[in-house]
Amino acid sequence: MKNKAQTNPEIPKSLPRGRHGLSRELVRTSQRSRLLDAMADLTAEKGYAAVTIGDIVSRGGVAKRTFYEYFTDKEACFMAAGEYLAAKVSEAIVIPHDPDMNLYYRAEATIRSLLQTLQNHPSYARTSFVEIWAVGPKAINRRLEVVRQLAQLLASLSVDVSRRQSAASAISEIHALAVISAIEGQIFRVIYFDGANNLTDHVETFAQLATGFLKVDMSRLNPVSNPVALHQAEDTQDS
Repeated sequence: MKNKAQTNPEIPKSLPRGRHGLSRELVRTSQRSRLLDAMADLTAEKGYAAVTIGDIVSRGGVAKRTFYEYFTDKEACFMAAGEYLAAKVSEAIVIPHDPDMNLYYRAEATIRSLLQTLQNHPSYARTSFVEIWAVGPKAINRRLEVVRQLAQLLASLSVDVSRRQSAASAISEIHALAVISAIEGQIFRVIYFDGANNLTDHVETFAQLATGFLKVDMSRLNPVSNPVALHQAEDTQDS
C-alpha cells in the first residue's frame, strides 16, 4: 500500500553514495520524509503495534542513529506522519469557491478534494483513520484536536457563506463537529473494509451526507440536560 504522492518530487527518495553535492537541508528533508513514509507504509501493512524502529529505518534506508536525530521514539514518528497528512488535508479543503455556488456543489468540491488527497496517500490515510486508535491517548488527543480545528474552520466558513447567500445559514462549532464526525465515520468504514485507493468513488455519497447534516436545523432539537433521568423515565413508562 504505497503512497502515490507522499513527498515533494524534488526531494530524492534515496541519496546517492559518496559525494553528491546535495545541500544538508535537502538531505535532512529526504531522510525525514523517507522515515515518515516508512512509518505510514509499515503501519498500514501490519499494524502499529507490530512495527519496530528497526523496521522503519530498514524501509526508510537510513541508520538507526539517524532516526533518533528526528524522533525520540516510534510514537513521535507516528505523530509526525499524522501531522503531515493533517497539513495535506487542510490544504485540500481550504479551496476557493464561487460565492454563489449552492451548498451541494460546494460540499461536493470540498469532499472530492479531501478524498483525492487521502487516496493519493493511502498508507497515511489508513494510519490516521484506522491504526491511530492503537497508538495511545497522546495520538488520539491530537487527532481530536485536529478535528476540533476543522470544525472551527467549517463554522467560520459557514458564517462567510451566510453573509453572501440569503438562503444559507451559519452553523455552530457543535453542528460542524457533527458534520465532520459523520463524514469521518464513513471514511473510516471505507478505508477499514476496502482501503483508500478508491475513495473518490464515494464522492457523491459523502456530499449527500454532508449536505444533509449541514441542512439540519439544530435550533429545533431539544438537548437532553439529564440523559440518566430521561432513561429512567422511559424505563418507568415501559414498566
